[in-house]
Amino acid sequence: MSAFSSPRRPFPQVRPAAVLATLAMTPLLVSQAHAQAIDTIMQQSTGHALGAWAYFLNAFCWIVGSIMLIMCGMGWYQHQRNPNAGSRPGLMVAAGVLGGVLLAFPFLAKTASFTLFNQGPTVTGEQQQMKFDK
Repeated sequence: MSAFSSPRRPFPQVRPAAVLATLAMTPLLVSQAHAQAIDTIMQQSTGHALGAWAYFLNAFCWIVGSIMLIMCGMGWYQHQRNPNAGSRPGLMVAAGVLGGVLLAFPFLAKTASFTLFNQGPTVTGEQQQMKFDK
């Protein structure tokens, strides 16, 4: 049994203090409760999500690409010190190539979007403007 119910009343009792607190807080929510079109809400939320994904992908490419290039350099240094140590040059070359591709990917993606579409991603709001004839 919870503190708000009794055997004779199985449903929770409404406390007058809770009702008064809710009614007192209602005017504070009026500025937040304005009507907003669903397309504007979705446009803002997808813009935030795509921006976050772009930052994550950019950071991933820079961090992993840098680590792979450092591993390639250290592996090549170890191979030059002792060629019989078991380090394979093919893996070092592959790490260097992949690290370079990952470092260049954000630049290539931005260049491709500017080249193919002749501009960067922008939202002008022009497509949302409504015009009425008389």
